[in-house]
Amino acid sequence: MKKTLLIALLLIPFLGISQTTKPIEGFLGIKFGSSRLEVLTALNAKGGIIDKKESTPDMLVYKNIKLGHRDAGAFIVKFIENKAFEADFIFDPGLDAKTIDYYNDLVADLNSNYGKGDFKPIYKDPYSATDNDGDKIVGMKNAEVTYETYWLSDNKNTIAATINESLAVLLTYQDEALTGIALKKQKAKEKSDF
Repeated sequence: MKKTLLIALLLIPFLGISQTTKPIEGFLGIKFGSSRLEVLTALNAKGGIIDKKESTPDMLVYKNIKLGHRDAGAFIVKFIENKAFEADFIFDPGLDAKTIDYYNDLVADLNSNYGKGDFKPIYKDPYSATDNDGDKIVGMKNAEVTYETYWLSDNKNTIAATINESLAVLLTYQDEALTGIALKKQKAKEKSDF
């Protein structure tokens, strides 16, 4: 009995520790729903350089933005009704052979902040999870291997990390409610085109 009680008392500190995860409320310290001016001010303070040619009233395109120690080759913020609803980081891992390691390191950093993401690899024949990274890279270039990891917050906001066919690592933060409004407006516009 004493042994069982001792074991139980030793386990209590470990059982009482729960994983604390950060809610998905924005990006780079900027809250979803922030106005274009608020986002411009925050990104300029971070040393970002706006690409005026590529930016539109509903989208800001920036260079010289970092996420932690990672330089984003491009950074895009999308707006609906002057409210930021999506942020997209585009990272270039450099060498093709570094792509999967770069992705895995980014996912590990996100896991430490937001809890374990839901990793969903997709392998089309002839590729499989047991292939070496070089074969997986070839599969990614041919759109036959896909790496995707998703984080979903209690408020339904999401983060998605993917690797595209150009072997860029993409990271997207989205506000669920504002994204729904943006999708409805886009569908209405497309419908009116017919």
